[in-house]
Amino acid sequence: MSKRKRKSPFSLFCRKSYMKIIVTGGSGFLGRHLIRALIKAGHQVKNIDLVVNPQFETIQADVKNAAQMTDLIKDADAVFHLASLIEAGESVKEPQKYLEVNVLGTLNVLEAMKQNQIGHFIFSSSAAIYGEPLEVPIKEDDRTLPINPYGMTKLAMEGLLSSYVKSYGLTGVALRYFNLYGPEEHHQPETHAIPRFIDQISKGQEVTVWGDGGHLRDYVYIDDIVEAHLLALDLATQQPGQYHYANLSTGQPNSVLEIIKELEQLLGKTAQIKHFDERPGDPRVLSADASKAKQMLGWQAKTSLKDGLKKTVEYFQQKKL
Repeated sequence: MSKRKRKSPFSLFCRKSYMKIIVTGGSGFLGRHLIRALIKAGHQVKNIDLVVNPQFETIQADVKNAAQMTDLIKDADAVFHLASLIEAGESVKEPQKYLEVNVLGTLNVLEAMKQNQIGHFIFSSSAAIYGEPLEVPIKEDDRTLPINPYGMTKLAMEGLLSSYVKSYGLTGVALRYFNLYGPEEHHQPETHAIPRFIDQISKGQEVTVWGDGGHLRDYVYIDDIVEAHLLALDLATQQPGQYHYANLSTGQPNSVLEIIKELEQLLGKTAQIKHFDERPGDPRVLSADASKAKQMLGWQAKTSLKDGLKKTVEYFQQKKL
């Protein structure tokens, strides 16, 4: 007679039409879009962030504070962990800050989930975990060798998650985004290429390009990324107690100069491009194979670059009216 496998307390979930969801970092670019989609899908959502999201009730708390996380991350079915620092260049200058927020913050969230028996953890990983790719398109099990502290922290976050899945029976999903873009992307100061280019071209300012503009990147529209998160939630409930990871990309990279050309046509203005020296450790080509996401989640990017840029430009133009 075979022995029955002991179930983890975290896997004892019955699937239901709605879930209680906690989002950390829900006031950011992705967080705002994701919370709207979760609520539209019928889920009950709690946002934890240092910054207030004016559209949704926000509990202001810091993921670095373990006691706060233990107190707040409870009475829920799943956590979307988006709270992290994201600027690779800044991470080189302030690596300790990135370790504290990204790695220790993630540890605090996972510990709170363990203590309060929340079973599903879905989080924002990054293409930065790969560093300089040996081959493109990048596959999930290719070499991971980050070239900046930011990428190192994202890889460490994945390692923490996989260890908690193995040790405590959580369900983990790591979604490795490539170049996410779309409406409502705002950073202070703005360092991401597409919103920065839109602003510079609109104002007739110099458009800053590092190197010759031939660097190829894989740009993924925000709606497609949000859809992947909803599918990841379904996966977590259907296949509990496992660690899942996948690239989110289009598989169709575009150069910086191609992006600028599209924006010139949409804005009806000519870009005043100024070239600077290439940044050290900036891969010439960064593109991924997303076939695993299609197989695992039933996901693939649907929004063409032309349509995504059109929607993004329209948002920023309307914002200025």
